[in-house]
Amino acid sequence: MLSELYAPYNEKFALQVEAATTGALTKKSKPLLSEYCKKYDDATKIDKASSLTAKVELVKGTMQDNIATMLRNTEQAESLAERSNQLNEQATVFQKKSKDLRKQMRCKNIKMTVILVSLVVGILIIVLVPLVMHWRRAFN
Repeated sequence: MLSELYAPYNEKFALQVEAATTGALTKKSKPLLSEYCKKYDDATKIDKASSLTAKVELVKGTMQDNIATMLRNTEQAESLAERSNQLNEQATVFQKKSKDLRKQMRCKNIKMTVILVSLVVGILIIVLVPLVMHWRRAFN
């Protein structure tokens, strides 16, 4: 900036600089100096290294955000895998219990059927035996 500013400043104020006192050229040189200050206000527009550094910092920030997101996703995936394993274990236990319950119900149904058949046969014996005995006596 200084080397670029030197030539225009020297053209306008070369003779006055040698004889000027402290602060004497402030008002006269203000427009020229403020023009250069505006031009060099953002170093990334002028200096390619600064521009590149700014871009690198931007990419670095983006990558850090991406890594943080990836870590959160990994934690969530691990949590989901753990819950999935728990649900799988619970499903296995439920299936085993349902098979056991099915067997128990089948046994109860068989017992009830045997009891009902026995009861019906018993009632038939109680009713039919006296009738058969009565008919035998009647025909004998």
